[in-house]
Amino acid sequence: MRAIVGHTYVSLLKLDRSFRDQMTQPIQPKKRRIPRSPHAKLFGTGEHNPIMRCSVIVAHPADEVVGAGCLISKLVDVTVLHVTDGAPCDMEDAKAAGFKELSQYAEARKRECISALAIANVPQDRILGFGVPDHCASNNLAALTKKITTFLQQSGADIVVTHPYEGGHPDHDATAFATHAAVRLMKKNGFRPPALFEMALHPSKDSKAKVPEFLPGTERETTTLLLDDRAMELKQRMFACFESQRESLQVSPVGPEKFRQPVAYDFTTPPHEGKLHYEWFDWAPRKDEWLALARKALADLFPRKAAAG
Repeated sequence: MRAIVGHTYVSLLKLDRSFRDQMTQPIQPKKRRIPRSPHAKLFGTGEHNPIMRCSVIVAHPADEVVGAGCLISKLVDVTVLHVTDGAPCDMEDAKAAGFKELSQYAEARKRECISALAIANVPQDRILGFGVPDHCASNNLAALTKKITTFLQQSGADIVVTHPYEGGHPDHDATAFATHAAVRLMKKNGFRPPALFEMALHPSKDSKAKVPEFLPGTERETTTLLLDDRAMELKQRMFACFESQRESLQVSPVGPEKFRQPVAYDFTTPPHEGKLHYEWFDWAPRKDEWLALARKALADLFPRKAAAG
C-alpha cells in the first residue's frame, strides 16, 4: 500500500482490479467551514448566517429604534440595554410631554420602547435598563463600565452595537466609553469580548430631531441599510409607539441606518478638534469637564496603566 498524503489519489496494490479502480477515483476534499467575520454575521442573510447573540447598548430609550430599528428586526437573538431612563431631571421634557411626575415620564418611555420593540419581535424580558437619569450618564463612568461588563458576561453577546465617540451627545459618549472600557476589562480578565459596531445617531443642533448620521470626522468604511417599502412601514409603526417623543420623531428621518466598526478611541482627548456638537446645548457639560470625568474613570478602572502614563 502506498499513500501520498498531499494528493487526491491513493494507489492500492494486490487488490481486485475493479475494487482498485473504484478506490483510485479522486477523493473529494472536505469543505472547510470558513469562519465568518463579525460584519458578515451581523449583516449576512439566509441560511449562511448562523444565529449569533447581539446586544444593542444605547444611551436613551428610542435611540435603538431610530438608529437600528430595522437591523434589530432582522436579528434572531438580540437584547437591548438602555443606560438612562430618558427622563432629564429638570422636568422640561416631562412637562412638554404632559407629565407632572418625572417617574411617570420615565415609565411612559419604557412602555413605549417595549411596544416598539415588540414590532421587531424583541420580547419584553430582553429589554433592560440601568435607570440612570437622562443627561447624567457621564457622572460615574467607572461604575457604569462595571455594570456593562457584568451585563456582557451574563448575556454572552457575540456582537455589540452601540454609540460612537464623536461628541454628539454626552450620554452617547458616556455609553461608548463604558462599552469600550468594559471590553477592555473582559480582555484583561481572560473573557472573550464581543465584536463592536457603532450606529449613526446624534441630536440635531436645535435638539428637536434624532439624526441617523455620523458626525463629520475620520472617514471610515460604513455599512448602510437602505429601507424598502416594507422596512419603512415597519419602522414607521415603531416610531408611532413613541407618543411622548412624537414631536421629535416627526422631524427625524426614518432611514437609512448606518453602521461601522470603531477605531481604538482615546477617551482622554476630544473626539475631534474644535467645538463639540453637544457644547451647543446649555444643559451639557463642556468638553474639558467630560474629559476630566473620563480620565478619572480610566484611572479607577486601569490604575497600573494610568500610573505608567
